Amino acid sequence: MNFIKVILLISSVISGHAFSQSNFSLPRTEIVEIVDSNTKRIYELHIQHPRHFSKEHKYPVVYMTDSLYTFPIVTGAARFPINFKKMEDLMFVGISWQKGHHGGLSRQRDYTPTPSSPGFKDPSGKAHEHLEFIRNDIFQYIEGKYNTDPTRRTYIGNSFGGLFGSYILLNSPESFRNYIIGSPSMWWDNDFMTKQDYKIDPSYEGAVYISVGELETKYSKGTNNDMVLGARTLFSLLKKNKPSAMDLELRVIPHANHETAFPTVAIQGLWWLFGVME
Repeated sequence: MNFIKVILLISSVISGHAFSQSNFSLPRTEIVEIVDSNTKRIYELHIQHPRHFSKEHKYPVVYMTDSLYTFPIVTGAARFPINFKKMEDLMFVGISWQKGHHGGLSRQRDYTPTPSSPGFKDPSGKAHEHLEFIRNDIFQYIEGKYNTDPTRRTYIGNSFGGLFGSYILLNSPESFRNYIIGSPSMWWDNDFMTKQDYKIDPSYEGAVYISVGELETKYSKGTNNDMVLGARTLFSLLKKNKPSAMDLELRVIPHANHETAFPTVAIQGLWWLFGVME
């Protein structure tokens, strides 16, 4: 064995050992399993505790769907401003897909308001069941175990998760105080959601942030549906019957498509809600 081969062998052993001994984890984060008391489906909750924790303080909680995708993005983006006290300290809770089930089918079932849509096969249309799971099981677990403020819940969802957030907002707005809705799939079932007659309670005092990438149109290469039109239609629907105390914002992200818009949606939405202005 020549000198170069020896060096390569030693390097590979050292690298392999280092890799096997290194485990990356998000700070102050735990994973728990929770059972939907109605359907008996099992989900994971990804929970990140506040950076500057105090037993005397009740923390706002930011809940998000599609946690395996959204949780690392949201918590990572918020880490810098929270660490330097430029953003209010928050607790984050990610709700993953049904454990042991195909992620795409789990989210299609849980986040859509009606059974099926042209070009799609069931399962779908169980948004009402998933909302009940969140309200009855997840809220009860988080608020029963941790020092949180139930009057200051925030929802973050993207794509089908944005559709689900819109469903909650238009049917049960009191579930959350704030909504960050990214690229909502309002096209589902021939624009079913935007054709309904909704009127949010005039006493509602929350805030709604809607955002979408400017390239998320049916004329772009990666999107079959016009997500920009859907976001604008939702904004117009909310603006038409907006309670006087509700804050409403729509932002279209320059140069962003469906694959790249969400990180900007998340951090700008959180900053809009929780940024500390000096």
